[in-house]
Amino acid sequence: MRELEARVALAVARKFTPIALTNLLKRFGSASAVVGAGKAELAKVPKVNREGPSALAEVIAKGEHLREMEKAETAGVRLVMLGDADYPELLARIEDPPPLLYVRGTLTPDDTLALAIVGGRNASYYGNAQAARFARDFATRRLTVISGLARGIDTAAHKAALEGGGRTVAVVGSGLLDIYPPENDKFALQVAEHGAVISEFPLDTPGVARNFPQRNRLISGMSLGVLVVEATRKSGSLITARLAVEQGREVFALPGKVDSDLSEGPHDLIRDGAHLVTEPAHVYEELSMLKPLPVEAAPEKQSSRSPQGLTGTETALWSVLQPSDGLTPDELSGRAGMPVAQVAAGLLTLEMKRLAKQLPGKRYVRLEV
Repeated sequence: MRELEARVALAVARKFTPIALTNLLKRFGSASAVVGAGKAELAKVPKVNREGPSALAEVIAKGEHLREMEKAETAGVRLVMLGDADYPELLARIEDPPPLLYVRGTLTPDDTLALAIVGGRNASYYGNAQAARFARDFATRRLTVISGLARGIDTAAHKAALEGGGRTVAVVGSGLLDIYPPENDKFALQVAEHGAVISEFPLDTPGVARNFPQRNRLISGMSLGVLVVEATRKSGSLITARLAVEQGREVFALPGKVDSDLSEGPHDLIRDGAHLVTEPAHVYEELSMLKPLPVEAAPEKQSSRSPQGLTGTETALWSVLQPSDGLTPDELSGRAGMPVAQVAAGLLTLEMKRLAKQLPGKRYVRLEV
């Protein structure tokens, strides 16, 4: 069986958790090998429940995976596998990335520069306005805005990103042919025209409650950091924040009225160490202050006259950037000895300070002081 068919079969079986799928792919090397294994072999893999192997066999016997692929093609939904060129780079690095994504719209390398905005569904006017303010600013600075297409803060963030002329990606907790909430069905098409709507769930999956905590790890996983705007202590946004911490992402929280239930979540996060932010500039400052990892070898052609007032990340990047020959984020990652996500954040702030410039082909050059 072809690898794509096998991954669709695993998704359609609906009996494998994200960590179970990760364990299966590590154990067998590919989804096609998983499909070819016996039930007894599959059952020995950690986190695989007893119903999984039988459900997978039934899907294949009935050809349900093939019908799912035909339905996706008819609906204009692409099937993107982990390892494909357009699979989100940051998402691929989390502990349990989805082996398969359903995508309506486009995913681009620019989405590596992404920030998530999440919050309560029953947001106040203040919350929606602040989410929109941050999202619009992110969009004007070519940052992709990630959110979950839910009512309230999520929808405000997506709409403002589009109004700012930027890209936005909606990660939904349902199938792409059963968008939740239903009133955002048409809006999801608009998002897809200027970004993407993605899901790891089969096309007709309803938006049931158990899907959203699983979905949230994709929101944080695709982002450099997560901004929480208004959330009660029971809000799923706090799950996204916790996952962000586990994935090594930054967490930002916007303070609110001290007598509002919607402020409890952000205020708790701030007490627990999240960055308190009141302006988009605060987010950019925190991202640029990440410490560079130790460098095994001295970068080539380092400048001894780097500008004053730069953070460690900015100094390391400015030193290895060249004034004429552009370098990609991957090349800079290798030369500066830091993760691509950190490189992306540093390049953003260098551009803001007019010390770096992006050329066509996502290559960066240094601007002299």
